Amino acid sequence: MAKKKFRGAEIVKEIDDALDKGLARFLINTQSKLSVSSPIVTGRLASSWMIGKGVPDRSVPPERDEPAPPTLEKYGGPITMESDWWISSNLPYSERAAYDPGYVGRRGGGAGDWFTRIENNLANDAQRSFDFFLRKVK
Repeated sequence: MAKKKFRGAEIVKEIDDALDKGLARFLINTQSKLSVSSPIVTGRLASSWMIGKGVPDRSVPPERDEPAPPTLEKYGGPITMESDWWISSNLPYSERAAYDPGYVGRRGGGAGDWFTRIENNLANDAQRSFDFFLRKVK
């Protein structure tokens, strides 16, 4: 019977790639959930969720005079496990909109619970994102 050759370096590379892909999926999905759930008047808050590498992205979407569909800025570089990652909004009212019971989220959100619900599900969302790619490692 032939012995299988141990592919240690290959497997480590596959695991690293799976972790990078899982992290990218997790960050992009979380950014999307925040945008889709944000209260909307002009669409500026929903467009303000930015992914930052190492530090929060300090950019803000331009002022809007009238409502417009939200647009998310995609992170332009590779997303890897080699750094800390941030998803942030730098609008002066984003924290109040996230926690104030007077701000009702758009997606199944009751008064003021849209952000907390997303926040409370981060561990499960991360688990699903990483599991999806790690299951493919053979």
